[in-house]
Amino acid sequence: MRSEEETVRQRFARLVADAVQQAGRFEGRGGQVLLAQELGMSPSSVGRMLRGETLPDPRHFETIAKTLDLNVGDLLVEAGIVSRESLATPSQTRSTGVGSRSITLEEAANALGIHTEVGREMFTAAVERLQRTERATEADDGGGAAAHA
Repeated sequence: MRSEEETVRQRFARLVADAVQQAGRFEGRGGQVLLAQELGMSPSSVGRMLRGETLPDPRHFETIAKTLDLNVGDLLVEAGIVSRESLATPSQTRSTGVGSRSITLEEAANALGIHTEVGREMFTAAVERLQRTERATEADDGGGAAAHA
């Protein structure tokens, strides 16, 4: 585990150091101090980061990427801090992003604060009607959702 952390730190340092060199404006005397000012970090923290001794606080990742004209997601993936899959949007993963299991109408009513018998009956009827409409729309070959609206 310890060597994996070091690998991530070293890889992050290499990626950032390469971007610093590409930027050109942080080279030479005072470059690290200027970089630290732009990142909102102390010069010693920037030095430790560039030597691969530490990773910066995660709140600095976006600022580092923006300052060095990097994509923050690419930086974090290439450094091995996060996986590409963890950055995927729900539409890219075919996940709803809402949860891993469906909930019952009763659970939904409870979550929405619908507690009276009449309110629950109306809620259930409305949802069931919407479900029937959706099924009919999916079964309709030519009209699509607009035909049923």
